[in-house]
Amino acid sequence: MQKVSKAPLLIVFAALLTASGPSWIDKPPRQWDEADARQILTDSPWVRIVKPAELPLRNENAVRTSGLMGAGQSVGVDALSVSSLTGGGSQPAGRTRPRALQVEIRWESSLAVRAAELRAREQDLPEWEGSVYAIAIYDVPGLNANQKSLSKELSKAAYLKRDGKKDLKPVGVNLLPQDGGLTTIVYLFPRTEEITTEDKRVEFTAVFGRLSLAQYFYPAQMRFQGRLEI
Repeated sequence: MQKVSKAPLLIVFAALLTASGPSWIDKPPRQWDEADARQILTDSPWVRIVKPAELPLRNENAVRTSGLMGAGQSVGVDALSVSSLTGGGSQPAGRTRPRALQVEIRWESSLAVRAAELRAREQDLPEWEGSVYAIAIYDVPGLNANQKSLSKELSKAAYLKRDGKKDLKPVGVNLLPQDGGLTTIVYLFPRTEEITTEDKRVEFTAVFGRLSLAQYFYPAQMRFQGRLEI
């Protein structure tokens, strides 16, 4: 049987890996085009598309105080259509919402994310004051953003967890109503407990209405222009 050398295959494979690397990684933001920005906002260490888990139905009083819309009736995953999750009609300029039962998490306080949002000409972006880690969940369904107690309730059910260290709790939660009955939730965590590349992973955990999620971020991968950017 004739033996086939693997050397050419390895060369081709290495070339494919190089070609598939992020196009923005070696460019300063001023040289990005919109495709570079979109790559950061869809496939980078700072952005994740997540399918939340549905929590068990609670009693009427608990549902009312959670900020869910309706006269004591839960707006759970089963009651939501694709159009209600994606906003149905108009969308913020430049951004395509995830389809089906998904939400988008962005590490908003990262310079890479903010620069990409500006380059992509996105509108209605989260704002905050002070030195904080800002993490946003986009396109959350079923919340009443006008309920005064909702920010406090959401703050109680969110954490940044690191192995062997004290959990970080939010110092604030901002709510940004969006089209189609959706809400952007912005969690603000204090920088008094610094996150470093020595932290193997950071778990962001949140509960909103009858939905919950837990997502890992890896600081060693969240480097931009030679430094950790979170």
